[in-house]
Amino acid sequence: MRHLVCLRYLADFWFLAAGIVNKQMIKGVTTMSQKDIINWDDSSIHIPNMPKARQVKVWDILVRVTHWTIAAGIIANLLFTEDSSELHEYVGYTVLGLVVVRLLWGLVGTRYARFTSFFPTPTRLKRHLSALSVRRVDEQHLGHNPSAALMMLSLWAVIIGLGITGYLMDAAIFSNIELLGDKDFLEEIHELLANSLYLLVPLHIIAAIAMSYWQRQNLIKSMITGKKTVTDKPSTMK
Repeated sequence: MRHLVCLRYLADFWFLAAGIVNKQMIKGVTTMSQKDIINWDDSSIHIPNMPKARQVKVWDILVRVTHWTIAAGIIANLLFTEDSSELHEYVGYTVLGLVVVRLLWGLVGTRYARFTSFFPTPTRLKRHLSALSVRRVDEQHLGHNPSAALMMLSLWAVIIGLGITGYLMDAAIFSNIELLGDKDFLEEIHELLANSLYLLVPLHIIAAIAMSYWQRQNLIKSMITGKKTVTDKPSTMK
């Protein structure tokens, strides 16, 4: 019993000594030069060259819904529906209609959805490439950057071409009228356009992933939430 009491006193002494040492260490740290210590709770302290991140609402609901619905329709017709089936045609015309809606929204829609904010002019391409060199998001192109705009316009052009050739093929079948060539020629054009999507779609996905990494910006997530993170100062992290 006496041994247990002695052990208890020793334990109490140990914790007391450790507490004193710890207190002295803390006191020593707090007396260090103010040049070496930053009070992070003091909001009045300004840290130069510190990047500031903020969330910006970029994509409205119509842009996001049309984007993902068009993507789903393209995948469905490329991989799952049977060529010349009614389902294939319905999906194709639905995707075409969504592209038309998106084109109209590009004229009258919200700021970042309009063509005036992202149309890929040479000047905008040059500015975009300059912004990429410092791994930041050019706020002028928070929406579709010029490179993405080129891809997007290419995809829309192919989808419109598919819709037109598909319609003309149906017209040639049901009315026996040769419109812009015979049915075989239209089928070849339609197939060529469809096959081009096997190149454009993976390229679009790879570019989105690569740009997400390079700009430290989850572009796929932003097309779901509608928000992007903007850093006011260029990042120097490697």
